[in-house]
Amino acid sequence: MALTRHSRRPAGRRAGYGLVVLSAFLFAGGGNVVKALFRLGYSPLVLAQLRIWWAFAWLLVLMVAIRPARLAVSRRELPALAVFGAVGLAGVQLSYYLTIARINIAVALLVQYLGLVAVTAFERYHRQQQVRAQVWGALAMVLVGAFFAVGAYQPALFRVNLPGVMLGLVSAAFFAFYLLRASTLARRIDPWTMLLYGFGAGSLLWAVFDVATDTALPADWRIWVVMGLLGLIGTLLAHGLFVMALRTIRPSAAGIVATAEPVFAGLIAFLVFGDKLQPLQLLGAGVIVAGIITVQAGRTDVGVIAPSIQ
Repeated sequence: MALTRHSRRPAGRRAGYGLVVLSAFLFAGGGNVVKALFRLGYSPLVLAQLRIWWAFAWLLVLMVAIRPARLAVSRRELPALAVFGAVGLAGVQLSYYLTIARINIAVALLVQYLGLVAVTAFERYHRQQQVRAQVWGALAMVLVGAFFAVGAYQPALFRVNLPGVMLGLVSAAFFAFYLLRASTLARRIDPWTMLLYGFGAGSLLWAVFDVATDTALPADWRIWVVMGLLGLIGTLLAHGLFVMALRTIRPSAAGIVATAEPVFAGLIAFLVFGDKLQPLQLLGAGVIVAGIITVQAGRTDVGVIAPSIQ
């Protein structure tokens, strides 16, 4: 497979890293909101699809009003966009929410991050891109840091069931697919157009799921309002910033930086909800930050290298 190197200025990569950090903060804020709704008894599956629906609705309205020309895409791209939405967007959320319905959220998040190993290996051995030792080192650091930051070291959390763990691994695979597919599509399709069709395909998939499972949606209008705001800020904007970053930095690097999410989530939970952070969690957060700094300190020749033949 022939490879074409995209020259990216360091400033462009730094901006890309900044977008991922901001995206991680928005995802973390949204995660805390969803966690609070979990405690009120709302189904993870229902909340997952409301996020997708609202994100699609917001983006469709905004694009019709501001950039209607970007609604048009080549027919050749429709299958790729449909797969990205159904597998990459809806698949990640569905598998993750099914996982946390069976095992602890901390363990589920940690297992999902294992998908970063697959992403980095894919870049090295399939795309034949050079992956420096410091990237592997940063990956190891953020995985170890995430283990402690999410509190997965607690013995009680390891009383998990096999179906839950297997679903977590499926979620990790979907997460890896999302990163790799988004990085490919973002370099030839406008990120917001890509997300519009992706969220649209995901919304259709959720509608089919509801019909097949006879899922009941919330009757309380206040939940729809909360999820509407979450769909705009914690879903649409968060995904948009992340996909924009994939135009300048590799998916492996973006995924590593995205592990800042549990750090932000813990900080928000501490400041807003009064949750206590244990010393080992703070240590884990520090290791994650060190890993993120390590991957950002790479030389300029580890930027985006796009396959010319997908």
